[in-house]
This record gives sequence, C-alpha cells and structure tokens, in this order.
Amino acid sequence: MRLYSTIHSFISAWRDDPREKGVCLGQRYKVQEVLGEGSYGITYKCLDSTTGKEVAVKQARPSKGDYAVKLLNQEAEIISALQHPDIPAFIDLFQEKGRSYLVMSFMEGDTLEDLIFGQGIKYDEKQAVLITLQLLHLIEYVHNQGYVHLDLRIPNVLFHGGRLTLIDFGLARKIGAAPLLPKSSFFMKLSAQSRSSTGKVASEQADLYDIGHFMLFMLYSTYEVPVKETEMNLHTPHKEQSWQEELRLSVEVKLIIERLLGIKQPFHRSDELKTALTAIIST
Repeated sequence: MRLYSTIHSFISAWRDDPREKGVCLGQRYKVQEVLGEGSYGITYKCLDSTTGKEVAVKQARPSKGDYAVKLLNQEAEIISALQHPDIPAFIDLFQEKGRSYLVMSFMEGDTLEDLIFGQGIKYDEKQAVLITLQLLHLIEYVHNQGYVHLDLRIPNVLFHGGRLTLIDFGLARKIGAAPLLPKSSFFMKLSAQSRSSTGKVASEQADLYDIGHFMLFMLYSTYEVPVKETEMNLHTPHKEQSWQEELRLSVEVKLIIERLLGIKQPFHRSDELKTALTAIIST
C-alpha cells in the first residue's frame, strides 16, 4: 500500500506540473506566469494572441480527474451568469490534450497582504468599515444572483484603483445547493476534507463568516504589542489573548465582528450586515 501511495503521488505531481512560460494553450493563449495553484486547479496569466489582451486561464488538475473538471465547468457556468465589472468575465472553455481549461478576464490588483506587509498600509476602524462595505456590495450582487462565493480569503479580494475585485469562484455554488462530491476512493476521500466538500448546503452565512475574518485582518494592521508586555514576555510565559482583548475596537464594530463569526447572534443575510455597517458610518 505504501509503495502504491508513493507511485501515485509521483505520477500525480508529474501530471500536475504547471505549464511552462511561453507555452501556447488552445493555440491562442500564451502562458506568461503562474498566478496561483489550488487543490483542484492551476491558474495562469496568459496573453491572448487573438485580442492582444491579458487573460486568466485556469486548468483543472489532471490528477483530480473528473471531479476537478466538474468544478471547473461549474465555475464557468457561475461566472457566465455573473455580469459585473469587478468579477472576472467568462471568455472561453476548452479541452486540449486531455486537459480542461477555463479562460476569464484578467483582474489586476493587490491583496490585503500585499498592502499591509508590502506597502505598510494600516487600516483604522472607519477605513475597515468602508472597505467592508465595498466588498459587501460585490457579495450582495453575487447573493442576489442566487450564488455564494464560499472562498472569501485574502488572495481572492484584489484592490485596484480604489476599487475591489472578487476572483476565484472555484468553490462557489447556488444558494441552498449541496457541494459536488468526488467519486468514492481512498485518495478522493482525502481531498474531500476541503471546505468545498463538507456536505453542508451553501448559505449566505458562510460568506459573512469569511467577511468577519477579512475585517479582523484589516484591523490587526494597526495592532502593536505593548512595550511592557514585550519586556515581560522575556521572563514569563506568554498568555495568549483573544482579538477582543488585543484590539481597541468600538462596541459597535466589536459586536458586528462577533456576529459575523457566530460568537453572538449571527447575521443571516448580507443586507442585515450592510444596515449595521452603514449605521456606523452615519454616526
């Protein structure tokens, strides 16, 4: 069994090797660089030789078989239904040499991680609330079209020219829909531990939960360890504090994050969160 597992892992890694720079996909899309690698897909920045524009091309991981292809097709269907300038637009879906590819418009921008750690930008409460409202505007649109994103992590929200863009709908699905499940096998059961395969139906609350963590990430940009605490930790064991203790937040913002994370009565819909955030800006 161990030998089989080793051989399988080697073959999978070889099959999933990213395409090299300069390779032309679909006789049209020339690979410029790898943008990211996920559990079920590899995304490239490509140059469309037909239009001269840069595009994003996602390849279903061959080692994940039909399951990865189904997820790719589902993503293509969803972004085709979402007509928004701050969400990737569907361009093409094709197969080549047994591999499946999804072509989308390329979205330029920096992540929060780039801005905070790369550029040293800090976000106070008001800025965090305003940016959350921008993100919520996009999420509301997605929800109103009948879908949930389900992967609102830092890498999937881009900042560009004062606007936010939302990318990577690989885990998205219709509200109320159960997840696509891989075929039963030893290796696919291991893959099924991801959030996309928890067996739970898709709800708006999943996206709101992620927004809570998104807000905390912004707010921690202003956090500094107190000097006295730093000196004390040299001689005594560090006592881990909660975010409520570490961050100096207003009662209103603290309550909103607690509700987003399910610590207090949760928000059920995005419009409820919008009302609460707008009230803070208005005061």
